[in-house]
Amino acid sequence: MVDLEAQAPTAESVAGRAHQWLRRELMRSRFRPGEKLKLRQLAEELGVSLTPVREAIARLVSENALEQLDHRSARVPPFSEERVREVCELRMELEGKAAERAAERATPADVARLAAIQARMTEARLAGRGLEMTQENERFHMTVCALAGMPVLLQIVENLWLRCGPLNFALQSMRFLHRPEEHPHNDVIRGLAAGDGALARLAIQRDIAVYSDAIRRRLPAVNVSASG
Repeated sequence: MVDLEAQAPTAESVAGRAHQWLRRELMRSRFRPGEKLKLRQLAEELGVSLTPVREAIARLVSENALEQLDHRSARVPPFSEERVREVCELRMELEGKAAERAAERATPADVARLAAIQARMTEARLAGRGLEMTQENERFHMTVCALAGMPVLLQIVENLWLRCGPLNFALQSMRFLHRPEEHPHNDVIRGLAAGDGALARLAIQRDIAVYSDAIRRRLPAVNVSASG
Protein backbone atom coordinates (compact mmCIF):
# COMPACT_ATOMS: atom_id res chain seq x y z
CA MET A 1 0.00 0.00 0.00
CA VAL A 2 1.34 3.44 -0.94
CA ASP A 3 -0.27 5.45 1.94
CA LEU A 4 -0.24 8.93 0.43
CA GLU A 5 -1.86 10.49 3.49
CA ALA A 6 1.19 9.66 5.56
CA GLN A 7 3.28 11.64 3.07
CA ALA A 8 0.99 14.66 2.69
CA PRO A 9 -1.13 16.31 5.40
CA THR A 10 -3.62 18.31 3.31
CA ALA A 11 -6.51 17.04 1.20
CA GLU A 12 -5.30 19.06 -1.77
CA SER A 13 -1.81 17.60 -1.66
CA VAL A 14 -3.16 14.05 -1.18
CA ALA A 15 -5.30 14.46 -4.30
CA GLY A 16 -2.31 15.87 -6.17
CA ARG A 17 -0.14 12.95 -5.16
CA ALA A 18 -2.86 10.52 -6.17
CA HIS A 19 -3.07 12.24 -9.54
CA GLN A 20 0.69 12.05 -10.07
CA TRP A 21 0.75 8.39 -9.03
CA LEU A 22 -2.04 7.49 -11.44
CA ARG A 23 -0.35 9.45 -14.26
CA ARG A 24 2.88 7.59 -13.68
CA GLU A 25 1.15 4.21 -13.57
CA LEU A 26 -0.68 4.96 -16.82
CA MET A 27 2.54 6.05 -18.54
CA ARG A 28 4.29 2.89 -17.34
CA SER A 29 1.64 0.45 -18.61
CA ARG A 30 0.13 -0.52 -15.27
CA PHE A 31 -3.34 -0.30 -16.82
CA ARG A 32 -4.49 -1.58 -20.20
CA PRO A 33 -6.73 -0.09 -22.90
CA GLY A 34 -10.34 -0.63 -21.92
CA GLU A 35 -9.50 -1.65 -18.36
CA LYS A 36 -11.94 -0.53 -15.67
CA LEU A 37 -10.50 1.24 -12.64
CA LYS A 38 -12.53 0.89 -9.46
CA LEU A 39 -12.15 3.92 -7.22
CA ARG A 40 -12.49 2.00 -3.97
CA GLN A 41 -9.72 -0.42 -4.92
CA LEU A 42 -7.44 2.47 -5.86
CA ALA A 43 -8.19 4.21 -2.57
CA GLU A 44 -7.32 1.05 -0.64
CA GLU A 45 -4.08 0.63 -2.56
CA LEU A 46 -3.08 4.24 -1.97
CA GLY A 47 -4.18 4.26 1.66
CA VAL A 48 -6.48 7.26 1.21
CA SER A 49 -10.18 8.05 1.30
CA LEU A 50 -12.32 8.05 -1.84
CA THR A 51 -12.40 11.86 -2.14
CA PRO A 52 -8.80 12.43 -3.33
CA VAL A 53 -9.09 9.47 -5.70
CA ARG A 54 -12.26 10.94 -7.20
CA GLU A 55 -10.46 14.27 -7.66
CA ALA A 56 -7.47 12.57 -9.29
CA ILE A 57 -9.72 10.59 -11.63
CA ALA A 58 -11.63 13.76 -12.55
CA ARG A 59 -8.38 15.47 -13.52
CA LEU A 60 -7.33 12.53 -15.66
CA VAL A 61 -10.75 12.51 -17.34
CA SER A 62 -10.30 16.20 -18.16
CA GLU A 63 -6.89 15.32 -19.63
CA ASN A 64 -8.57 12.66 -21.83
CA ALA A 65 -6.46 9.95 -20.21
CA LEU A 66 -9.49 8.23 -18.64
CA GLU A 67 -13.22 7.98 -19.27
CA GLN A 68 -15.70 8.26 -16.40
CA LEU A 69 -18.10 5.30 -16.31
CA ASP A 70 -20.04 6.11 -13.13
CA HIS A 71 -19.33 7.53 -9.68
CA ARG A 72 -17.54 4.33 -8.68
CA SER A 73 -15.35 3.62 -11.69
CA ALA A 74 -13.54 4.92 -14.75
CA ARG A 75 -11.76 3.19 -17.58
CA VAL A 76 -8.75 3.56 -19.82
CA PRO A 77 -10.07 4.51 -23.28
CA PRO A 78 -9.77 1.76 -25.89
CA PHE A 79 -7.61 2.59 -28.88
CA SER A 80 -8.46 2.92 -32.54
CA GLU A 81 -5.86 2.68 -35.29
CA GLU A 82 -6.42 6.37 -36.06
CA ARG A 83 -5.72 7.35 -32.46
CA VAL A 84 -2.50 5.33 -32.34
CA ARG A 85 -1.35 6.86 -35.62
CA GLU A 86 -2.10 10.40 -34.47
CA VAL A 87 -0.32 10.04 -31.14
CA CYS A 88 2.73 8.44 -32.75
CA GLU A 89 2.94 11.04 -35.51
CA LEU A 90 2.91 13.80 -32.89
CA ARG A 91 5.54 11.96 -30.88
CA MET A 92 7.75 11.65 -33.95
CA GLU A 93 7.61 15.38 -34.58
CA LEU A 94 8.09 16.49 -30.99
CA GLU A 95 10.54 13.86 -29.80
CA GLY A 96 12.49 14.28 -33.03
CA LYS A 97 12.80 17.99 -32.28
CA ALA A 98 13.80 17.24 -28.71
CA ALA A 99 16.50 14.78 -29.78
CA GLU A 100 17.89 17.29 -32.25
CA ARG A 101 18.07 19.99 -29.59
CA ALA A 102 19.46 17.56 -27.00
CA ALA A 103 22.39 16.84 -29.36
CA GLU A 104 23.34 20.51 -29.07
CA ARG A 105 23.30 20.45 -25.27
CA ALA A 106 24.24 16.97 -24.07
CA THR A 107 27.38 16.55 -21.98
CA PRO A 108 29.48 13.37 -21.80
CA ALA A 109 27.79 12.63 -18.47
CA ASP A 110 24.36 12.91 -20.15
CA VAL A 111 25.44 10.52 -22.89
CA ALA A 112 26.75 8.06 -20.31
CA ARG A 113 23.43 8.23 -18.44
CA LEU A 114 21.50 7.39 -21.60
CA ALA A 115 23.87 4.55 -22.42
CA ALA A 116 23.31 3.11 -18.94
CA ILE A 117 19.53 3.29 -19.38
CA GLN A 118 19.80 1.54 -22.74
CA ALA A 119 22.02 -1.16 -21.24
CA ARG A 120 19.48 -1.81 -18.48
CA MET A 121 16.66 -1.88 -21.03
CA THR A 122 18.51 -4.42 -23.18
CA GLU A 123 19.37 -6.58 -20.18
CA ALA A 124 15.75 -6.58 -19.02
CA ARG A 125 14.50 -7.54 -22.49
CA LEU A 126 16.98 -10.38 -22.85
CA ALA A 127 16.03 -11.67 -19.40
CA GLY A 128 12.31 -11.53 -20.19
CA ARG A 129 11.57 -8.79 -17.65
CA GLY A 130 9.01 -7.04 -19.84
CA LEU A 131 7.70 -4.49 -17.35
CA GLU A 132 11.20 -3.36 -16.44
CA MET A 133 12.05 -3.10 -20.14
CA THR A 134 9.10 -0.81 -20.87
CA GLN A 135 9.91 1.35 -17.86
CA GLU A 136 13.52 1.81 -18.96
CA ASN A 137 12.30 2.61 -22.47
CA GLU A 138 10.07 5.35 -21.07
CA ARG A 139 12.98 6.63 -18.98
CA PHE A 140 15.19 6.82 -22.08
CA HIS A 141 12.68 8.86 -24.08
CA MET A 142 11.85 11.21 -21.20
CA THR A 143 15.55 11.76 -20.50
CA VAL A 144 16.22 12.73 -24.11
CA CYS A 145 13.32 15.18 -24.01
CA ALA A 146 14.49 16.65 -20.71
CA LEU A 147 17.99 17.16 -22.14
CA ALA A 148 16.50 19.39 -24.83
CA GLY A 149 15.85 22.05 -22.21
CA MET A 150 12.38 22.75 -23.63
CA PRO A 151 9.93 22.45 -20.71
CA VAL A 152 6.78 23.14 -22.75
CA LEU A 153 7.71 20.45 -25.26
CA LEU A 154 8.50 18.04 -22.42
CA GLN A 155 5.08 18.61 -20.88
CA ILE A 156 3.33 17.94 -24.20
CA VAL A 157 5.36 14.75 -24.76
CA GLU A 158 4.52 13.55 -21.24
CA ASN A 159 0.83 14.05 -22.03
CA LEU A 160 1.23 12.00 -25.21
CA TRP A 161 2.93 9.24 -23.23
CA LEU A 162 0.05 9.40 -20.77
CA ARG A 163 -2.23 8.49 -23.66
CA CYS A 164 -0.11 5.78 -25.27
CA GLY A 165 1.38 4.30 -22.09
CA PRO A 166 -1.43 1.74 -21.63
CA LEU A 167 -0.52 0.26 -25.02
CA ASN A 168 3.04 -0.44 -24.02
CA PHE A 169 2.18 -3.55 -22.04
CA ALA A 170 1.76 -5.26 -25.43
CA LEU A 171 5.47 -4.77 -26.06
CA GLN A 172 6.29 -6.90 -23.03
CA SER A 173 5.22 -10.09 -24.80
CA MET A 174 6.39 -9.16 -28.30
CA ARG A 175 9.46 -10.53 -29.94
CA PHE A 176 12.29 -8.06 -30.40
CA LEU A 177 11.32 -5.07 -32.53
CA HIS A 178 15.04 -4.48 -33.07
CA ARG A 179 18.15 -6.57 -32.64
CA PRO A 180 19.87 -5.12 -29.55
CA GLU A 181 22.91 -3.93 -31.50
CA GLU A 182 20.66 -2.32 -34.14
CA HIS A 183 18.28 -0.55 -31.79
CA PRO A 184 17.66 3.08 -32.84
CA HIS A 185 18.44 4.19 -29.29
CA ASN A 186 22.08 3.42 -30.04
CA ASP A 187 22.04 5.95 -32.88
CA VAL A 188 20.35 8.48 -30.61
CA ILE A 189 23.24 8.05 -28.19
CA ARG A 190 25.78 8.36 -31.00
CA GLY A 191 24.04 11.48 -32.25
CA LEU A 192 24.15 13.13 -28.84
CA ALA A 193 27.78 12.12 -28.32
CA ALA A 194 28.80 13.62 -31.68
CA GLY A 195 26.54 16.65 -31.53
CA ASP A 196 24.78 15.33 -34.64
CA GLY A 197 21.20 16.52 -34.29
CA ALA A 198 20.06 15.07 -37.61
CA LEU A 199 21.21 11.58 -36.62
CA ALA A 200 19.51 11.81 -33.22
CA ARG A 201 16.27 13.09 -34.74
CA LEU A 202 16.06 10.39 -37.41
CA ALA A 203 16.92 7.64 -34.94
CA ILE A 204 14.22 8.55 -32.43
CA GLN A 205 11.69 8.92 -35.24
CA ARG A 206 12.61 5.50 -36.63
CA ASP A 207 12.15 3.99 -33.18
CA ILE A 208 8.66 5.47 -32.80
CA ALA A 209 7.67 4.48 -36.34
CA VAL A 210 8.57 0.82 -35.73
CA TYR A 211 6.69 0.94 -32.42
CA SER A 212 3.63 2.43 -34.12
CA ASP A 213 3.55 -0.26 -36.80
CA ALA A 214 3.93 -3.06 -34.26
CA ILE A 215 1.19 -1.72 -31.99
CA ARG A 216 -1.27 -1.16 -34.85
CA ARG A 217 -0.78 -4.76 -36.04
CA ARG A 218 -1.68 -6.01 -32.56
CA LEU A 219 -4.38 -3.47 -31.82
CA PRO A 220 -7.45 -5.75 -32.14
CA ALA A 221 -5.98 -8.24 -29.69
CA VAL A 222 -4.85 -5.47 -27.36
CA ASN A 223 -8.33 -3.98 -27.07
CA VAL A 224 -10.12 -7.32 -26.89
CA SER A 225 -7.89 -8.60 -24.10
CA ALA A 226 -8.25 -5.31 -22.22
CA SER A 227 -12.03 -5.28 -22.39
CA GLY A 228 -12.52 -8.89 -21.46
